[in-house]
Amino acid sequence: MMAGLGPLLASLAAMDVAAFTRRLKRNAILYAMVLLFLLTAYGLLVAALAVYLASIWGAPMALLAVAGGALVLALAVYLWVVIANGAEQRRKREAAASNSSKALMMTAALTALPLLVKSRPLLLAAVVGGLGFLATKTMGASGRRYSEPAE
Repeated sequence: MMAGLGPLLASLAAMDVAAFTRRLKRNAILYAMVLLFLLTAYGLLVAALAVYLASIWGAPMALLAVAGGALVLALAVYLWVVIANGAEQRRKREAAASNSSKALMMTAALTALPLLVKSRPLLLAAVVGGLGFLATKTMGASGRRYSEPAE
């Protein structure tokens, strides 16, 4: 039965991959056309702004104003990217520090394991401590303290 199911699943996967690649190509072409039209509109808007400002201030000042505006926008986007990258790097460092402390605790626990296995009293204390830790975690997760009366 499984031998007959394999080719069916393979053909189903092949149809999905073919549909996916067809959709990907179509979307790439359509998004490229949208980008072309957006860039054309942007260029014409900048040209219209330059013509309008040229009628008010003159051509050299209008072009300087448009160039200055573009420079300010580019600087703002650059600063935004730098700040976002810095925040991402900080999050990565914090996650790495957290993971390294967990790895250090696991290494310490694995290092102490042979000692615990050889000594019966230490093994019993470790098991009781682990169960106590799990019990406090479970009680803390329920959100109810046992000192409060249940209603």
